[in-house]
Amino acid sequence: MNLSPTSKLLPACIASLTVAMVIALSSCNTSGCTENRNAVPLAAFLNPATDSSITLDSLSIYGIGQPADSILSPAGSSVSQVYLPMRPTNSSVRWCIAYKWKELDHPELNDTIAFAYTSTPVFASEECGAYYRYLITEMNYTGHLIDRVEIVDSLITNVDKVYLNIYFKVDDKE
Repeated sequence: MNLSPTSKLLPACIASLTVAMVIALSSCNTSGCTENRNAVPLAAFLNPATDSSITLDSLSIYGIGQPADSILSPAGSSVSQVYLPMRPTNSSVRWCIAYKWKELDHPELNDTIAFAYTSTPVFASEECGAYYRYLITEMNYTGHLIDRVEIVDSLITNVDKVYLNIYFKVDDKE
């Protein structure tokens, strides 16, 4: 029986391809990475009189000067906390909190929170790869309906925890 040159190469190609696929699939395994792969600060909303968590449903939260001024929380969503992302290519970030509830829906009542920070790339592990860590160096905010903002931890890592407390002026009489 005479075999053509192509028929001799086919089994070798299939074997090589199978070995390559097994190696590729096992080297891309991310099951060992259980940590968060991004450093994004979580901000909790609190009542300044009681230090207790509050849920607000008439806020629109978005980044100022970000691509398409991305909305982090649209008005109508009930939120008691929100992630406020930073950008590794910038050294500051500003977020607008717009109040969309009846009498408060006026641009002059919008609050702004601004942070200056440094970013540092960090290699987490082979499974998790790298991420940016941020160190908040300065903070400013307006006080229209925000009572105060506290930095719980100025070093923002990939640990999912509250880094900022935002205290809102609330009417406890209702």
